[in-house]
Amino acid sequence: MKIICMTVLAVLLITPVRAEKIAVLEEIMKPNMFDVGDESIVITEKASIYIYSLKDFHLIKKFGKEGAGPREFQIAPIGPPMVALPYKGKIYVSSQSKVSVFTNRGEFIRESRVLPFQVYRPFGDKFLFTATGTDEKDRAVLSVNLANENFEKQKELYLSDMTTGPAMKLDYPMTTFNFVPYKDRIYLAAGKEGFAIDVYDGNGTKLYRVKKEYERLPVPDEYKKKTKEWFQTNPAYRQYWEFFKDRISFKTQYPAIQRMLVTDDRIFVLTYKQKDGKTECIVMNLKGEEEKRVFVPMEWLMGMDFYPRSDIYKGNWYTLIENVDEETWELHRMKLL
Repeated sequence: MKIICMTVLAVLLITPVRAEKIAVLEEIMKPNMFDVGDESIVITEKASIYIYSLKDFHLIKKFGKEGAGPREFQIAPIGPPMVALPYKGKIYVSSQSKVSVFTNRGEFIRESRVLPFQVYRPFGDKFLFTATGTDEKDRAVLSVNLANENFEKQKELYLSDMTTGPAMKLDYPMTTFNFVPYKDRIYLAAGKEGFAIDVYDGNGTKLYRVKKEYERLPVPDEYKKKTKEWFQTNPAYRQYWEFFKDRISFKTQYPAIQRMLVTDDRIFVLTYKQKDGKTECIVMNLKGEEEKRVFVPMEWLMGMDFYPRSDIYKGNWYTLIENVDEETWELHRMKLL
């Protein structure tokens, strides 16, 4: 009887779900970042921003061009691409040395100059941003910080293990430290601590940590091969292969967390476990109590890819999938909750 009950529980927790194609986004050629919110889909492609309606998937507006002038965006030749995030009825665009704000219809509101190579994300009347900090080994590493409305740093929240600067090393798969503002709290995947998620209040005070035991998987040779091929073939990075090749190393095991999202009063953790070509997603409440596990279609980040082309909104998993034969990008949706 105990074995039967455990089997039933496993079936309930690991939920089989299917994704369906719901639209073809004809205008998109090479998307960089993908975000769903405020009943819209926002996609960046170099210095261009596309806004689609989530109701009928028609293109509301395309705007933006590369440049240093008003309402223009500078794009670094390598490094994080431009970020465009829907947030409370506005779209916040973090480009090289500038944060720009638009309505959710793409109408310009304002822009502010910021330090280069820093990515800002709105959080109430404040901002979260990445910058360079110094760890206990006196290494320059990427950090997560809290800034006021004037983009002035208030507090350093977390130091990652991702080195930067002249001594930069790339240890793949990279350990995540992605951070998500949700309501009045900040959720940060403290990847170097294993399966750990730190929760902060609006002032950057740590409230608690979600900690979970998780069996880590070995990194196969195929992953190592694909990573090296990415650097050798990517149009932006292949010219720097000689610089990167001696800086790349590989972990023996995948990190516990690949990516974290927080929405719908839940924490969604993507791991490196796969089944039938899909990736495991662990669904927990905001205290870290597990509700279920599902497997979702998701393109893994390779090389220096920074942002996945998938997101969760109102209980649905949305992802962009390239149809190579048709040379189009398809929008797929899966019910999670």
